[in-house]
Amino acid sequence: MGSRELAKRILRSRGIIYIGSPTLLRGIRKGLLSATDSNPRINVVFESVRENDSGFTSLKFMGVEGAVIGTSEPPDMDTLWLGKETQDLVQEITKSIVELATAGYPGCSGCVDDIEWSESIWRDMVLKDRV
Repeated sequence: MGSRELAKRILRSRGIIYIGSPTLLRGIRKGLLSATDSNPRINVVFESVRENDSGFTSLKFMGVEGAVIGTSEPPDMDTLWLGKETQDLVQEITKSIVELATAGYPGCSGCVDDIEWSESIWRDMVLKDRV
């Protein structure tokens, strides 16, 4: 669920400022490469990239709210928080990017769920899973 929301934000963004995991960065780039093959309108640019292995990844999007992957919950409720990075999470994000782009997202009508994202409900679910 959170990985799909991150994929939507990536595909809607006009540019990404990326600081964090090299593994996640490779997954996102792999997903975007496949996405552009199926949907040539996809044009996501990495404006800045700083890779590190700190366990904390920050994605700031131009035109869309940002996202954080790491064990510390961000105070801002406009920031998508995905918790700890795992191999499964990287695969889910990559898969979601490709699936959404293949369906015509963004710019399609009715191709994906139209439910408005609630960060507070999402965080409640993430925190409950940790207990």
